[in-house]
Amino acid sequence: MKIAFVFNERQSSSVDEAEFDTRETVGSIANALASGGHDVQLVPMTRDDKWISELRRLEPQLVFNTAEGYKGVGRESYGPVVFEQLGIPYVGPGPYVCFLTLDKFLTKRVVAQSEVPVVEGYFVTKRKDLEEAAKSIVFPAFVKPNYEGSSKGITQKSLCRTYLDLVNYGKECLTAFPEGIIIERFIPGKDVSIGYIAGVGRDGVLDPVEYEVVGASKAGEWIYDYDYKNFKDEQVKAVCPALIGDELTEKMKSYMKDCVDALGIVDIGRADFRVTPDGELFFMEFNALPSLQPGAGMFEATKRLGLSYEQTIQQILEAAISRMKLAGKSSRPSHKMNFRKPRVAVVYNLKRKKKNEEGFEQEAEFDSQTTIDALVGAVRSLGHETIPLEANKDIAEELQDQNINIVFNIAEGIASRAREAQVPAICDLLGIEHTGSDATSLSITLDKAISKRLVAAEGVLTPKSLLFARPPKRLKKELDLQYPLIVKPNYEGTSKGISRKSVVSNEEEFFDAVNRLYAEIPEPILVEEYIQGREFTIGVFGNSTLKVLGPLEIQFKETGDKYPVYSLEAKIQEEAEDNRFLKLVCPVLDLDKSVERQIHASAKKVFRVLGCRDVARVDFRLNQRNQVYFLEANPLPGLSPGFSDLAILADRLGWGYEKMIKTILDPAIQRWRASLKQRAQGGGDEREIVLPPVLTT
Repeated sequence: MKIAFVFNERQSSSVDEAEFDTRETVGSIANALASGGHDVQLVPMTRDDKWISELRRLEPQLVFNTAEGYKGVGRESYGPVVFEQLGIPYVGPGPYVCFLTLDKFLTKRVVAQSEVPVVEGYFVTKRKDLEEAAKSIVFPAFVKPNYEGSSKGITQKSLCRTYLDLVNYGKECLTAFPEGIIIERFIPGKDVSIGYIAGVGRDGVLDPVEYEVVGASKAGEWIYDYDYKNFKDEQVKAVCPALIGDELTEKMKSYMKDCVDALGIVDIGRADFRVTPDGELFFMEFNALPSLQPGAGMFEATKRLGLSYEQTIQQILEAAISRMKLAGKSSRPSHKMNFRKPRVAVVYNLKRKKKNEEGFEQEAEFDSQTTIDALVGAVRSLGHETIPLEANKDIAEELQDQNINIVFNIAEGIASRAREAQVPAICDLLGIEHTGSDATSLSITLDKAISKRLVAAEGVLTPKSLLFARPPKRLKKELDLQYPLIVKPNYEGTSKGISRKSVVSNEEEFFDAVNRLYAEIPEPILVEEYIQGREFTIGVFGNSTLKVLGPLEIQFKETGDKYPVYSLEAKIQEEAEDNRFLKLVCPVLDLDKSVERQIHASAKKVFRVLGCRDVARVDFRLNQRNQVYFLEANPLPGLSPGFSDLAILADRLGWGYEKMIKTILDPAIQRWRASLKQRAQGGGDEREIVLPPVLTT
């Protein structure tokens, strides 16, 4: 069947695009649709009529629609209206249902007629009405926009405990969302969502899903606000089935069925409820265009039914095909679909030296057999044929002999300033796709001084520094650096060459440190101002759309060091998360939100400026004035389970090791499949989904 996939693609982090699909989600949906044997054509919705002309040109048999539209209270109806005018069948609800469910207040009135419990409240469009409602509402109260999704307009201030709080935030909310806001009694408890896919489970109703903040205290009210949903979603874990007991689960499923019937829902939908500690249920809203991002709560529910992400998307598609009795169910196009799994090589450098053994520090960046086995196991668990290969002088021949499609690269390289670029350069030469950054980016980021200059040029703060080709015999009087200073090798990672003696407070200590370091590691020496304050590391994933994981704080313990550092000795402790030098803290709950946003924004900017790809870890220090300073970026971060910072981040924030590895590997698979498409053009019979170009911000 020829399917047009119509969507809005998210190209920035602006509030206006909060409901749009990321590039990665678009790719996942498109490939899931094509995995069923369908000819899938991508049609990004535009503000002009070009997308409509494209639909006319394509003449699809069916539209798979996730487009949210652009403006107005009827924006979600825009797509379905066009499809109906063109006479093209489509997946999901019609214009009226889209319009109805975007209006939260009206939706509640409709489902209440079916005896679904809703919370009492007021719909307000004018400030004078706001003050009257504030006088009548029962406190605590809750304020939110009436016509928005993705928690837009919902902040920690939405929970109002006094008349003054409500009036002040209500005015703020009305200014931002003049179409109208809802003021309602606040329901203590937790958010629980429940999905619907026609033909799946019992009457299409799935198991309910609740959301919790990883590592958060159970005390107090947690609000699933805009920040959590759009900037800190890595800290939110979907739990399925929701921990509400069998009786409430059955009651919620019954209410969901009533909502589906009352609202005229077809194919797919999701309702949100509030569950009180006393076991009361309250309907909050209905989403007729729920998120289809991999990892969303709906897919946690279908996983319990034995359905993969791809199978779930196919079920949604089949629901529409069956409903409209379209020809083409389970159809197969005449051309060959290329969705075979790639043959993946995990390429590594093996750490053979043990701690305190001569030569150990030279292998400090290499990976243990335990790490290699864990990574190979994770890739195999994703369904890929996986071969471990050591990055030695025979690696190019091995890659060809083994007929490798994709290299999962963790090889640090050997004996070269550009050593981290060795494996990616070989892959490029052989035409083999690989995970992570390319050879250019890896060469740049291994040079701390160059990285700092590039990042500083883009407005990111970084400590003032000087680079010495060799230890100076004397310091010039015009040396424009303030003690304390930190002395470190310019081309090393894993804190090689960094110890408690690396921070110096005067000229005598400076000369001692640079001479000792150069004798140990004869390469240029970076000297920079030591930033006193908290230290954080951030994981960044993706490409056009970036996903930030963290921060994780390196919390130094009282060891008698006036200027603590994340030294090699601290990094190689067997108890990585809590030892005599430090404690790794994640999630970080006492960080000001504005500072956290600044760290996230700086991490994304660093990632893009340095040309990183797929994954990187970025380190920062926060000085005593809450200014964020970039220290360094590692686009080839350690992936040792329970030991490496990035793996600990993923575990602490609910991702788990396999999800982290999948997140790194998936973009490489997309690039590999796109290359197959390009090679097949001009007479080949293979077909593959290739995403259109995207603007980055």
